[in-house]
Amino acid sequence: MTLPHHIPLVAAFEIRPPAASARWVFERDEIERLGGCIADDLAAVVEGVTRGHLIVGPALLEPAQLVNPETAPWPAMRQVVGLRAGFEPGVTSIGTHRGRAPSDALLPRRSPPGGLFLCLPLLLAAAADEAERLGAAFERVLFERGGLRPPALGELAAISQLEPVHGQLMTEADLLALFKVQLAGAGLDPFWPPVEHAALEPQRSARLDLPGGVIADWDPDARCWGLSFVGYDEAGRDATSWLLWLRGLRQTAAMLDSCLVRWRPVAVSDTTDLDPEGHWAERGLGPDPGSPAARRIEHDTVGLVGYLAVFGGRRRAFYPLAVDAVAELEDYLRGQGVERIGRSGDLELLGARD
Repeated sequence: MTLPHHIPLVAAFEIRPPAASARWVFERDEIERLGGCIADDLAAVVEGVTRGHLIVGPALLEPAQLVNPETAPWPAMRQVVGLRAGFEPGVTSIGTHRGRAPSDALLPRRSPPGGLFLCLPLLLAAAADEAERLGAAFERVLFERGGLRPPALGELAAISQLEPVHGQLMTEADLLALFKVQLAGAGLDPFWPPVEHAALEPQRSARLDLPGGVIADWDPDARCWGLSFVGYDEAGRDATSWLLWLRGLRQTAAMLDSCLVRWRPVAVSDTTDLDPEGHWAERGLGPDPGSPAARRIEHDTVGLVGYLAVFGGRRRAFYPLAVDAVAELEDYLRGQGVERIGRSGDLELLGARD
């Protein structure tokens, strides 16, 4: 007898803005009640599903956590339940015990999870001869006919103190397609390709040319995008073009962060220094014997671009690259003797080399 095949599925919920008392992670008895309702709704849509074994996760997760193979909970769900050949049909709901789960991979990566569209991961285990038929049926009818009925929505509301507006059963492919459509609706589809590659072909290296001239290289071993960094003084192009590149870099990084896809800056020249965490880049601009000082370089439409700093007998340009880098970078500058950080709108200060 062969091991069962596992088909990833999702119970997705659109919710109203949550109250402070809302819960996202559920105890065993709570998830058993919700899982039973979801199993009934699934059986009502796809014939023969009751010959399989449904596994229900313990927590509501962001869609990004599910479409990213590095953070998706399905491998942990298989390991925790450990179905073998000859398994019995039924439902196994993986709950927590006083908030502790059998695997951290089953829990939200961000707490609380963001957004008003959240997902409960499901796995249907089926015999090999059933899995192909069921998988095809799910792809054909689930998104069109798999709306969750009032008992499931009511049970979610009771255990979570959330207000679900709609619930939907869908496949992993349905979720990925819906996620892509939502981003396109927000005008972010040009930045979708690196997320899609990480989700669908993480084992294959790739180079992408993204908006603004951003270059992204996928490292399949590290499962991480390398985003090329170019300082203003080395760009060799006009300010407008470089600022367009900077906006593209920031939007790409923000998209990857929101989708839980790892990335790191990569210097295009050996004269750029990156801090150990990759939170900012430093470019040396030449000698300067002046007293320690720094200025924030800001632009009317881009906002903060970088910092011009003088300390240790040299003039330097710093570029924050991560969301939380500004406070860290300013603390670093103060640690170099900079007592006050001024402001300037002169972008050319970051390109003035001796």
